[in-house]
Amino acid sequence: MSNSTNKDVIKRFVTEVWNENKADVLDEILDPAYYDYSSEPRNREGLEHLLVIVNEAFPDHKTIIEEIVDEGDTVAVCETFCGTHSGPFRGIPASGKKFEVGRYRFFKVVNGKIVSHRGLLDLPALLRQIGADK
Repeated sequence: MSNSTNKDVIKRFVTEVWNENKADVLDEILDPAYYDYSSEPRNREGLEHLLVIVNEAFPDHKTIIEEIVDEGDTVAVCETFCGTHSGPFRGIPASGKKFEVGRYRFFKVVNGKIVSHRGLLDLPALLRQIGADK
């Protein structure tokens, strides 16, 4: 599988799954043994649970790919995650405040399927921007 195709799989994940909330796309792009270091449980179920949380708390959220780099079967992505805090998040009631934070992700893609994901969101900045630090 060429690197540009690996990037295309990740772009599809960000665009269709995260931004357009098309969870059924996961059937096409996730490996059955998918492992997610950033979700609990650490599998597709954990990812789908995270998507529900994000969509309820930030229904207008958007992920913007700022940079995408690949080497072999690894794709690294630098993103901006933004939206409005319109629902409860981590016990914090909706504030109506807008936020914009950085997120970094590393994916392994084998034979056109995402086999693993590691992600880091600037959670302190997100909490500060939605008013959780008061």
